[in-house]
Amino acid sequence: MSVLSPTAVRFIAQALDEGGDQRRQTEWQSWTKDQSQPLPSYLAQVALHALSGMALRMEDRIADKATDAAEAAQMENDLGYIVAVEEALLEYLQQPAPAYG
Repeated sequence: MSVLSPTAVRFIAQALDEGGDQRRQTEWQSWTKDQSQPLPSYLAQVALHALSGMALRMEDRIADKATDAAEAAQMENDLGYIVAVEEALLEYLQQPAPAYG
């Protein structure tokens, strides 16, 4: 997979932080420090799961009548970006595994 953009890495880190799973956060941080290795498929799956949870929480906040229009618009933009990152991760996970020989 091509290197994830810094924004994508930041969104995933935030999603993992919101999810509260310290072990996954640590694994993610370890990979992001040295992205010379391909993204492990299990971390791509962890990132997808975390982003999905983040998106659901954002959708709930957007639907909340207490959320003002400007904040809702920003969250909608963020949701669009999250969907794009999720699609890229799904494409990555669907690629055939490299052969070792």
